[in-house]
Amino acid sequence: MTKFRLLALLAVVALVLFPAIAFAAGPAFPCAFHGTVLVNGQNVPDGTTITITVGNGSYSTTTTTEAGVSRYGYTVNPATSYADGTAVTFKISGTTVAQSTWTEGANKEVDLSSGTPIIPGGGGITSVVVTSLPAGSAPTGNITNGVLYLGIPAGSQGTQGIQGIPGIQGPAGKGANNVLGIVGIVLAAIALILVVVVMMRKPQAAPPSQKT
Repeated sequence: MTKFRLLALLAVVALVLFPAIAFAAGPAFPCAFHGTVLVNGQNVPDGTTITITVGNGSYSTTTTTEAGVSRYGYTVNPATSYADGTAVTFKISGTTVAQSTWTEGANKEVDLSSGTPIIPGGGGITSVVVTSLPAGSAPTGNITNGVLYLGIPAGSQGTQGIQGIPGIQGPAGKGANNVLGIVGIVLAAIALILVVVVMMRKPQAAPPSQKT
């Protein structure tokens, strides 16, 4: 087989296989993302950068204000398809704030939020600590690192409670006659014991000797 015929054969094989390979790869379908954007509970300036990272690919868009709320919207149209379930990371001005997953052909709502919402009029208060002051003192208060410390005077003493119900009366004690009778029995028993002891210690007379 000459070189010309070999090259021609390879060209024919390539023409036959190329459509099959292209069909197997399939087209790359997009996935759209949209949602609100808040930092410390507040809207962000228009044009704030939102970065969307899918796998190793990175895409960016900017925010706009719609109906008084900061929002973003972007359709990721990759050159090659990502597998469903691929991790998607969102950043506001370089700070990671949320995650989602890739789904071909989907339009997903992912709201982005960063920081702690600020309490209106609270100067950024995140917690409150209440302490008690002696009665008659003036209330105090100060803010330290977002913590509001309040000192509130103690209240006045409450009224005395209702007296409780009297308890059940105990059984009557034994009369004096019973007590004297018991004491007499005890003394008689002691005297009897002493008599028995004395008699046991008394020496007995020796028996008379017998003469043979």
